[in-house]
Amino acid sequence: MDSYLDIARTVLRAHRRPMGARSILAAAYKANILPAHIYGKTQQKTLQARLSEDILHDREASIFYRTEPGQFALKEFLSDPDFPAKWKTEFPARRRTRDLKRPDSLAIRTTMAASLENTAISMSEFSERLEGSDALTVMHPKEMAKRGYSAIWTFSVVRRDDQVLAYRIGRYRDDRDTFANRRSIGFLGALAADDVSLFSTDSLGVQDCAVAVLSQDLDLSVATFEHPEEQVPKIECVTALADLQGHLDLVIVLLWDSPEWFEPTTRRLSLNDPGWLRPSMPPNDMDDFEPWSARIIKWLAAKDRPKFVHG
Repeated sequence: MDSYLDIARTVLRAHRRPMGARSILAAAYKANILPAHIYGKTQQKTLQARLSEDILHDREASIFYRTEPGQFALKEFLSDPDFPAKWKTEFPARRRTRDLKRPDSLAIRTTMAASLENTAISMSEFSERLEGSDALTVMHPKEMAKRGYSAIWTFSVVRRDDQVLAYRIGRYRDDRDTFANRRSIGFLGALAADDVSLFSTDSLGVQDCAVAVLSQDLDLSVATFEHPEEQVPKIECVTALADLQGHLDLVIVLLWDSPEWFEPTTRRLSLNDPGWLRPSMPPNDMDDFEPWSARIIKWLAAKDRPKFVHG
């Protein structure tokens, strides 16, 4: 364990409460336990990054966990009866694509997905097509291809005015060959049976899935999406997209209008090369984008794209 993590462990153990990187360093400075080689204006950023990386990469083996975005605690306190229960809920680390698909994943017949490959329809029209059909079922992702089914993904786009958030996908984040190390404008979630609840606003739990994805991947509180109601990601369309090998999945595209205070940074989000782009002025190097984003950027840029009724 490096010096930054040693400091965090010492301070968190002494204070017995969740703390942010700035507070941890302030306490370490006050206790005079900062090593001489740790100095400079970026101490807070470095500590935040080291803690986030340790949780992300070591996962269950990490001695740290988040109680909420930017707040860290020691796992040893999870079994401590004197540690307040409100701090014992782990805020999840960002997900890898291979972790996304669950045994109870929703699957749709590939023949129905294929009917949407070159078009996009509203969620209401998609729901109508599902009525009375046996196209939708639940199964483990490993069973889908051989049984003639495709996965259903939510693809959440973060928008600010006329710009959308783009970032580069690391291989740890997505190890599919046609996605790894490419740029993307979407945050993916594999739709599963347990995404829908009594409070869901759509029959498949699409918006619930999107909120869970954005809150995890962008280190945001779920409360960010609750008030006002306009903060909920809006379903734009349903389509089918293929990767460069021709594998087809159903993709539900959502747009989330980010609040004014939100600004992506590598320090905050652990994203690679985040930045805003205008779909109306697409970059010249579209081959640098993963195939789904390349298609969706063109769709967003189209002046005559359908104006669907949300939901």
